[in-house]
Amino acid sequence: MHKFILILATVAAMTVSLNAAAQQGQTSELPDPMELAAKMADQMERELELDIAQVFMIDTLYQHVYTQYYADVEKLSKAGVPSTSSQYLRTSDKWGDYIDKVLEKILTKEQWAKYLKGDGGRAKRQRDKRMSSDKY
Repeated sequence: MHKFILILATVAAMTVSLNAAAQQGQTSELPDPMELAAKMADQMERELELDIAQVFMIDTLYQHVYTQYYADVEKLSKAGVPSTSSQYLRTSDKWGDYIDKVLEKILTKEQWAKYLKGDGGRAKRQRDKRMSSDKY
């Protein structure tokens, strides 16, 4: 699960740099959502002992989420929202929450419990705390 957080952190960091570059008139590329989705599905397959149907559903989930997340970030950037704005964190939290809700349906109870004990659970708890405190 450490790689899961690392990948999400990388996407978030690249989002900030993309927005900063866009504000300065430069271009930057985010990682390919299909590649990121495949890496996440492969990692989760190993760590949670997923069956092939679960791997497919999780890969599809991440493809959808990363594509939509990038679109949301691009909208913020084009609207001139500063890269330091909490709107980017709110967008990340929205999609992270969506991922967790869908993963809970895909995974068995045992797999979900294992997911929650790792970095994914730690990120979920932090996100849930931010979302419930309305500190954006």
